[in-house]
Amino acid sequence: MNTVMATAPLGAGPNRNVTDQQLSFSSVVPKHLVHRRALSEVVLTDWAAVGTDSFLCAAQWSRSHSLYRVRHGLHDALLMAETLRQSGILLSHTELDVPLDHRFLIDRIAWLAHPYGLACVGAPVDVVGQVDVTRQGSQRGAVRRMQFDVVFTRDGKRIGTGTAWARSVGPRVYERLRAGRIAPPEGPLATPQPLNPAVVGVHDPDDVVLGAPVDGQGWPLRVLTTHPVLFDHPVDHVPGMLVMEGMRQAGRALLGWRDAQPFECDVTFERFVEFDSPCFVKARVLRKSSVADTATLAVEAVQDGHVAALGTVEMTNTAPVR
Repeated sequence: MNTVMATAPLGAGPNRNVTDQQLSFSSVVPKHLVHRRALSEVVLTDWAAVGTDSFLCAAQWSRSHSLYRVRHGLHDALLMAETLRQSGILLSHTELDVPLDHRFLIDRIAWLAHPYGLACVGAPVDVVGQVDVTRQGSQRGAVRRMQFDVVFTRDGKRIGTGTAWARSVGPRVYERLRAGRIAPPEGPLATPQPLNPAVVGVHDPDDVVLGAPVDGQGWPLRVLTTHPVLFDHPVDHVPGMLVMEGMRQAGRALLGWRDAQPFECDVTFERFVEFDSPCFVKARVLRKSSVADTATLAVEAVQDGHVAALGTVEMTNTAPVR
């Protein structure tokens, strides 16, 4: 293992030589630094600067997460997306001078997970992300653009990669951007009845984020603002992680693969998904291999005739061969 000199302190310590084996996995980082309220939803445990705009982020993936469950011996691939998202938020506040009252908006997110790296071996998984940050445009004022490129390793072996293109937006600019729609909804929203949980590979009906498909429109997105994971705290628009979960579940329903995992994904968010109008998730097959049990899908979320998010997802059926 190569040793690199830290140029900034870890979360709670002085400058020191840091390897991924020296990062701490003993407790999570302060939850406000990753925009979470529940400690159980924080996956990051430590971080360190190891060069100019280069960092290490430590994370632990639980075997007992209520939504992102272990299935057929593999951790959920969306944990990689959540680790990428939290790494960007953490570093923007601790290393890139983004104030805590600024909003963190992801315009595009992409990841590639190697299945062997998701293997559950009877203990929580300690993951390290090597994060390289590219600061795009002006880094002063109320809006800053950043790109986070991450290489994920486990026990020193590369298990995946990810990139997030993000903006931090100050309070006044955000209020103008949202045209004043910055209040969370009051009370529960009307939602369609869920699909059969078995169709989309979940156990709890509350984890089903799609209703029955509507001809020509796709699956309506179910927005349960009481969901403890997807709505960890009040927000003024539908979270991107909910949209991506909808895309994953649409892929499972379309393919008939309840155990399919999105090992590769690239999603662009074109506009906010609002609470006051139905959003429909669409999916269609671009390529499919019956030999490898993989399929590449084009996915999109459409609201009021406008595409709010779109991308491609490669799904792999992880069900055991019978």
